[in-house]
Amino acid sequence: MPRELPTDDWTETIGRRYRRFVDRMQKGELNAAAEEFARLCHWMQKSSLKFSNRMMAAFTEGWLEVFWQCRRWDLVLKVSEDAESYFGDDPEWRFARGEALFYLGRFDEAREILEKLTHEDFDEPMVFYLLACLAERRHNEQEALRLFQTANKLDSKSMLVPVPVNEQEVETLYRECLDELPEKIAWHVKELPIFVDAFPSDELIHSMDPPLDPLVLGVFLGEPMGNETTPWPSDQPRILLFHKNIAKIAGDFDALEDELRRTLFHEVGHYLGFDEDQLEEMGLA
Repeated sequence: MPRELPTDDWTETIGRRYRRFVDRMQKGELNAAAEEFARLCHWMQKSSLKFSNRMMAAFTEGWLEVFWQCRRWDLVLKVSEDAESYFGDDPEWRFARGEALFYLGRFDEAREILEKLTHEDFDEPMVFYLLACLAERRHNEQEALRLFQTANKLDSKSMLVPVPVNEQEVETLYRECLDELPEKIAWHVKELPIFVDAFPSDELIHSMDPPLDPLVLGVFLGEPMGNETTPWPSDQPRILLFHKNIAKIAGDFDALEDELRRTLFHEVGHYLGFDEDQLEEMGLA
């Protein structure tokens, strides 16, 4: 039988487990944090406590917000699925599930959920924004532009309509940016391959664990400078820049150039061996 606990005891138990979870998250121990979350859920399921639907919904929304902030899309997906199972159908839970599926690279599943939300009374700009990104991935440029414009009408500050730019223009821009590098750094990167693509391929997204963010601006692949490499292509250092993703966060062409420069220098920093904290100190995070 479930163990009966006085109110003060179960309050302390929840608080203690929550503090463990927060501590793990603050230390960047994401797997351990996920385990703490699972233990708390298991304890709540096995306890004799009776939680109201309102309390459970608030509790679930809190977890979703924490996991969303940490970009733990696997946990967002898990919590949203559990919420739908527990509380029944709700557009908020379905949106959370669709958003998580998008960032996990499960694009067909995400599109199916998000498209259904457009036919309901659910004016969340991100629904249209993500559908626009999915249309881009299908090379449906007109549909993508229409959806970006719809998202922009709902939230003009956050949902920008991408700046029109092509691969050749971005290549010209990044070469000009490379000329700004100090000679000592430029000498090290002069033979470093730099490629421009619209966005990361499905293959690249799923080659990483967790999956690479589909909206990532750029990425450094291979071994940093000075590390031993093998003849395998995956070990060879190179930078990939994703011009459609960069265009999404730029309000005009000048902003696009600034974002491209920052992204390029960030990835060059990774090639030189700097980690994220060091890049942040250098203003390149």
